Amino acid sequence: MKMRMGVLWAGVLALGLAAPAQAALFDRGGGLIYDDVLDITWLQDANLAASNTFGVGGIDAAGWMTWDTA
Repeated sequence: MKMRMGVLWAGVLALGLAAPAQAALFDRGGGLIYDDVLDITWLQDANLAASNTFGVGGIDAAGWMTWDTA
């Protein structure tokens, strides 16, 4: 009986803590996406270094670089 109650309460707690994602993403142009829930701006291209090195040396064609280069 105690085990069933523990499982029941764990289920109720898990359902109570689950919240749906409600973020709205806004395209700011120039490859930038704004997340209004986290209040941050993301890069639209997660591997931007592969397509544009911005004149920084030490970045290979796949976008790989050392920690110091990053």
